[in-house]
Amino acid sequence: MSVSNAPLPGTPEARRPARASEPARASEHDAGAGVRDEFLTLASHELMTPLTSLTLQVQRMKRLSERRVEDAPTWVASLEVVGRQVNRLTRLCEDMLQAIRLRSDPLDPKRESVDLGAFAREVVAGLPVELCSPSSTISIDAPEVVVGRWDREQLGSLVFHLVKNAIQFGEGRPISIEVKACPAGAVLLVRDQGVGIAEEDQARIFRCFERASGVVNFGGLGLGLYIAREIVRAHGGTIGVESSPGHGSTFTVQLPLDLDPTSRSSLARAP
Repeated sequence: MSVSNAPLPGTPEARRPARASEPARASEHDAGAGVRDEFLTLASHELMTPLTSLTLQVQRMKRLSERRVEDAPTWVASLEVVGRQVNRLTRLCEDMLQAIRLRSDPLDPKRESVDLGAFAREVVAGLPVELCSPSSTISIDAPEVVVGRWDREQLGSLVFHLVKNAIQFGEGRPISIEVKACPAGAVLLVRDQGVGIAEEDQARIFRCFERASGVVNFGGLGLGLYIAREIVRAHGGTIGVESSPGHGSTFTVQLPLDLDPTSRSSLARAP
């Protein structure tokens, strides 16, 4: 005698809509992800086109304003504000495009010798004015030379996003960066004294579009830490955070000084 698992007529189980099968849900998820990625790609390119033109116009207007001595201060001040907003939108578009690329194409670091401590100072010195908080100071402790073979551009993006995150959530308090050697290679620590992160949120903040705090208070798309994580992974390293609400956060990155060819091959095949 066969036994049927079908619900009896009139029971709550019979009235409940049938659940989609796992393959169907996966298909719907993949379709939704594809639509989202397509939208982000289009949005990024559509924003970048006018931003490029606007950047050129701002530069032209600034040059013209310097010829009119009597109006120069007003022109320059106004154009600097416009320029800062253009830079902000440009970074937003660049982050969206990079996040989309990372979902389909793993990073392939172009390795060269980099002094991590000196490079961190270089990145901090070049931070855009609009990112820096007047009340927040950034100190760098790099007493020893730590040189590894890393992708300079990707490493710059890594440091930038970690420092930007510290500024954004640091509540204007001092930020410290530490670079040191370890048996496994190099360690980069970025500490803030801000709002902190609850333990249950500390794993998911490294995922794409994930945030630990509300958009209203802090803004952002939840891409910076995801990009940082992917850069670290491409270099064979690890990234993590120690934090608690109200007590700031410490992000720790460990990077091997280099990867041998066998390790690089295994990393490239990793999911």
